Amino acid sequence: MTNETKFCQSCGKEIPKAAQFCPFCGQPQTVVATKEVSNQLNDHPDPSSKVMSRQSIQQHWYKNWMVWAIIILGVGFVTCIALLNNNRTTVVMQPTASSKTTKHHTKAKTKDPKEIPSTSLKHPTKIGQWKNSPLIGTATLIGLGTKPNATIQDGPLTVKFKHAEIDKIHANTQDQLDQALDSYNKNSMSKDYTRMKIEYTVKNTSSNAINFGGIKQIIYSNGYQTNFADDSLSDTGSEDEIAAHAKRVEFALVLLGKSTSGLKPTSIKILTDESEDATTYDTVTDGSSFFENISYQA
Repeated sequence: MTNETKFCQSCGKEIPKAAQFCPFCGQPQTVVATKEVSNQLNDHPDPSSKVMSRQSIQQHWYKNWMVWAIIILGVGFVTCIALLNNNRTTVVMQPTASSKTTKHHTKAKTKDPKEIPSTSLKHPTKIGQWKNSPLIGTATLIGLGTKPNATIQDGPLTVKFKHAEIDKIHANTQDQLDQALDSYNKNSMSKDYTRMKIEYTVKNTSSNAINFGGIKQIIYSNGYQTNFADDSLSDTGSEDEIAAHAKRVEFALVLLGKSTSGLKPTSIKILTDESEDATTYDTVTDGSSFFENISYQA
């Protein structure tokens, strides 16, 4: 027996804890009974409830497994579709890419027969030939003298003119344009210009060194003249000392303008200046002249 008590939920009097009805007011103690039953169930669980709980866990695991299986199948399905679409795109695009590659290779193999490689030591020798020079830019030969390798004897000096060249120049960089400005003593000029190059060799046949006077004047077919003092003429042979029995290769560059028969002179006459002994400064030659026609036909 237990002496535990509780209070009636209806009248509030103290009654035995196990009482299901109040001995004073007769009201049932349902809540307490329910709580007691609940406690009993908790203290002595029904084996069937354990079975139900186990089945509920199994059903919950089965549902989770099904959900994950559906998710995995869905991801696999989407991946397969993406791979199939990618393969189709690759097959369709490959011919185009191959075609572009072929065209690119075809263009790379195409070479202008008139181009002289920039790495070559050769220079254009035929009209229409061109070369990219790192010093001056793109040089295209448009005119040539018709009397190559003409030799003139001037006292103890022998002057051999290779020929006159008319070139169209395009300076590709600012450095190349600056080089042209320095060569012709100009403050400004276009990147596209026309020049005449005269290459000649001077040989000293005497036993004394001689100061060569260089090119004194160039006279064009229309009468226009370029003098040694003009900014448009640059001559490496001007007042150059040539040792006894020696020879030197010289270059003269002339910036051509519209006054020189529209940038295309049909003929030129070259006059060399007097030369003197390098020791006594006595004149050893009064200079010479050379005439040459220029052709613009390939």
